[in-house]
Amino acid sequence: MEPMVIPQRDDPYRPYRRVGAVLAACIVLVGCVEVIRNVLHPTSVDFLSFWGAGKLALGGAAASAYDAASLHALQIKVAAFDAGDMPYPYAPAFLLLLLPFALLPFPVAMGAWSAVTLPLYAVVARRFAPRSGWLAVAFPPVFVSIAIGQNAFLTAAAFLGGLTLLAHGRKVAAGMVLGCLILKPQLALMLPVAMLAAREWRVIAGAAISSLAILLIGLLVFGTAASVAWLAQMPLYMHIARDGLVGWHKLTSLYAAGRQAGLSETAAMVVHSAVALGAAGLVADIWRSDATPSAKAGVLGAATMLASPYVYMYDALMLLPAFVFLVERRAPVAVVGSLWLLPIAGILQAAWRNGPINIGPVVPIVLLLLCYRLGRAHSAAGSGRAGSTFGVDDGPIIPIGYESARP
Repeated sequence: MEPMVIPQRDDPYRPYRRVGAVLAACIVLVGCVEVIRNVLHPTSVDFLSFWGAGKLALGGAAASAYDAASLHALQIKVAAFDAGDMPYPYAPAFLLLLLPFALLPFPVAMGAWSAVTLPLYAVVARRFAPRSGWLAVAFPPVFVSIAIGQNAFLTAAAFLGGLTLLAHGRKVAAGMVLGCLILKPQLALMLPVAMLAAREWRVIAGAAISSLAILLIGLLVFGTAASVAWLAQMPLYMHIARDGLVGWHKLTSLYAAGRQAGLSETAAMVVHSAVALGAAGLVADIWRSDATPSAKAGVLGAATMLASPYVYMYDALMLLPAFVFLVERRAPVAVVGSLWLLPIAGILQAAWRNGPINIGPVVPIVLLLLCYRLGRAHSAAGSGRAGSTFGVDDGPIIPIGYESARP
């Protein structure tokens, strides 16, 4: 479908575009400075675990990537600085993406990683919301992912790409892209809720195919030992999430916020579980309704950040669909702008390790409530498409980011 020409006065992104461009440039610039600083004075950032695991895989010892002692010894020996203990948590198939970067020196590899994955995220985000320009790069968590070399750009691209394909009615392909989140399953917990509620059987089938294929590829390429070692390491990350081994200030879940505020493990998990179940209920309700595709995507993105106790600031890129929906529905600029910028306070708080309150869950909770209320209200007012499912209509398919142009 050819993009619709929207008159300037009807452009919902107009209040954000100029400021967003400046903020995006600042984020990329500061991110580049951080990468250069790491080149000159390497530190134990998250990418060190990716690079070390890739090095071991190149040497034919992929299973050792999941052995903390072996990985740490290599990090210290080859990186040539006193590296911290950075474990590697991802399925063996992810090593295939890391092999080219493992051929490079660590500091160079880290810069190359962001140089490749950030544009991918930006292009997919622009495809998801065609009129938004490059605003997706202006979201503060983008800086975090650049600064520590995380894989949030890849996971966000899979999420946004899958939803975009779904909005265009390419359901099996959408499922296959969304199934790639098996590499980071804590970010896919709400997907089954949404797809089952919407009875999107072809999406579910596509996700099953790709997720199983990813696991099988890892098994075939790197051998049984690597897959067994990966599974055996899982309790470590359950321990990190439960006991906050990395510090409660770095996790942004409601459970982490509760623990940082002094709640017991049981009390914090009760609060977290209650909110997660409530979020799942909202996801199921709106995905079985006749709400617009962007409303469903917004609720799903916000709920995703409330599902698992094990989420970090960089994972907040999953919130982009919620912001897109609010902008498309012309929510107050002050509200959208405040929520967009609030993660800056969370980043500073995490960097300084100060304060008894973890504000990480605030943004997804508020976005979830706003998107659900606005999405259901819009549907009840008759602007939804009765009887339709996500990405399917009796008329032409309207991509995400174009619904607000409908009469």
